[in-house]
Amino acid sequence: MLIQLSPVMGRSEEMMYQVPTPLPGEHAISIVYRWFRASHYSTLESLIKVKKYNSKPDSPRRLWMPLYQDLALAFSSKYSLESFICKFTNINDYSLFLNESIFDGSGIKAILEKLSAFKFNNALNVSQDKHWRYCPICAHEDEQKYGTTYLHVSHQCFYKRVCSKHNVLLSQINTDDFTLPPSDSVPVFAEQIDIDKDTALSDWVIDLKELPKEERKVRAFSLLHQKICIYSYDRKNSYQVQRVQYMQNILAKHFNSSVYPHYFEWGKLVSGHYPLNSVVGLMRLLEPEIHFHPMIYLMLIDVFLKRDELDMSMQYKLNMSNVKRELQPVVNAFDIDDLKEQAA
Repeated sequence: MLIQLSPVMGRSEEMMYQVPTPLPGEHAISIVYRWFRASHYSTLESLIKVKKYNSKPDSPRRLWMPLYQDLALAFSSKYSLESFICKFTNINDYSLFLNESIFDGSGIKAILEKLSAFKFNNALNVSQDKHWRYCPICAHEDEQKYGTTYLHVSHQCFYKRVCSKHNVLLSQINTDDFTLPPSDSVPVFAEQIDIDKDTALSDWVIDLKELPKEERKVRAFSLLHQKICIYSYDRKNSYQVQRVQYMQNILAKHFNSSVYPHYFEWGKLVSGHYPLNSVVGLMRLLEPEIHFHPMIYLMLIDVFLKRDELDMSMQYKLNMSNVKRELQPVVNAFDIDDLKEQAA
């Protein structure tokens, strides 16, 4: 089914006159690509360049493209621009730990533009989400059922590396020019440890999204602070030094020796900020005002917290005047001997 565009489409009216109906769970960039194929341009990138859209279809983190606004207009009877973007992109994943007050007074278009260019204070240069991903089995089934492959929104989640439907590892689209997934890729089935970790991370995201957006980060950080029991750092205080060093060793042990590195590639170290080799790195990660990549926060939560602890934190009101100690004690701190054993 094709939807006829109205004359209000302006400049995009020259290139394409019909918008394909979104397929189940399809990402907006995939709809754009199928829309583009009706044009005379050889690649989507060449069309974007000629039309001066100032966009790059290079990453799931690119939450805003002017083409999306044109696309949303075609479905304006059903979706507002905001609801269209929420349904057909991963904006809710990337704003998981962002308080929208940092975009105070901005319209949805301005927020999307800022989020697309948002520079997470990236102590670990997370690169997993720089690639569009797909499930080879889904791609084959989509080709058979709909006559085309397409990109699924659910496959672009930065905390996903396994297709929940088929339990296969997601593949990356490695091409200079954006394209839809191939239909003949060979699937690689995930091991149980990968499936379990994918499920655990997804469950954390579901739980976090049930919290008010402005409270997610401060509640999670309050619990992390209570468990880790590090609120300040004094080099002359041997107890504090030990706790920080043990915590860094625990993070190194988990982040480097478990399934976590499968979700990204470690990037270049940032002096004084990297949590695995700097005494201030751990402290910096737990500063609510600083925005690291959300995958880093998910890993911290997954390593140190339990779901019932997050539920228990909801029994207490937040004291937003002190974001480091805003909750009454909910959990007990790790004993230093336990930390020593875990870090060994």
